[in-house]
Amino acid sequence: MSHRFPTLAVLLTAVIMAVLLAPAPVTGQQAPNWTPARTPWGDPDLQGVYTFATPTPLQRPTGLAGKAAYTETELVELATRSEAARSERESRAPDPERPSGGYDAVWTAPERGRLTGRTSLIIDPEDGRMPALTANGLKVRAGIEAERATRLIGDETIYNIWSDHPTYTRCLSRPMPRIGQAYNHGLQILQTPGQVVIHYESMHDVRIIPLDNRPHLPANIRQLNGDARGRWEGNTLVVNWTNFTDKQMFDGAGDGENGFPQGNMRYTERFTKVDANTIEYMVTVEDPAIWTRPWTVVLPWKSDDPNYQNPEDLYEFACHEGNYRMMEDSLTGSRALKQSQSGK
Repeated sequence: MSHRFPTLAVLLTAVIMAVLLAPAPVTGQQAPNWTPARTPWGDPDLQGVYTFATPTPLQRPTGLAGKAAYTETELVELATRSEAARSERESRAPDPERPSGGYDAVWTAPERGRLTGRTSLIIDPEDGRMPALTANGLKVRAGIEAERATRLIGDETIYNIWSDHPTYTRCLSRPMPRIGQAYNHGLQILQTPGQVVIHYESMHDVRIIPLDNRPHLPANIRQLNGDARGRWEGNTLVVNWTNFTDKQMFDGAGDGENGFPQGNMRYTERFTKVDANTIEYMVTVEDPAIWTRPWTVVLPWKSDDPNYQNPEDLYEFACHEGNYRMMEDSLTGSRALKQSQSGK
């Protein structure tokens, strides 16, 4: 097994140097004096192992309204503070009076990854925020929140049956696109003539994207990971993505428990190699029944992270289908909470 966690000094140096030497590129613009490699059959070569970890938030914080990007000085200050926060949290002695949660800070610290230089991953709308919901979107959200309220005892969520859990915690699938994710940010891209393959570390999901102009699947065939069709526009791989099922939820979060059913959502992805170590990943989200307009995210995929250099650096995501121990414990705990509540 490869070692994933270098010393804090190395991490701090890497973060600051990455910020100074690799500012966020202009969207879709390749680095000067750099020419993307080609596959033996002539397509732009996107192959490699990447990570999309970043502490940059999906939406711009309200306190940064009107500020799309940080200055270099601000980025260094942010990187230094982030590393100090990580160091403090990981060195903190366990507190027996305070539950640690499912995973510790080594896995889920918000400082993991690199700052993009922008104040949000959303670049459109220009305010860096999700667009307003439609009347139907508000109605759908209210219904979801009302249903969840029926399964709360205090701050605890009650699971009455196995299907109360999303597909992610049941170890079946994780919502796509992969944007907001607490850990396992690795992936590998492979290419063959006429296909691009993306293997994600989390859930070991594999997308096979045809490039041969074949039509999408019929509208009545829905899949957890949708149905993707790609084409090259210059050096950019453009992917149209449809045919999702309503069994998963999406609003930019990565756990499948938040957001809206995906069934009517459409995504347009753009993959552009902008320098030797970076793919600019851009995805536009569209569902006119939920949002009043489309919205677009830009997220760098980096191949020079010391934790992701080779295919073997992708961890085995040992989450077995059904996740039966979690299922058993959550149902047992829920019954105990309900009995405790009824006995009051």
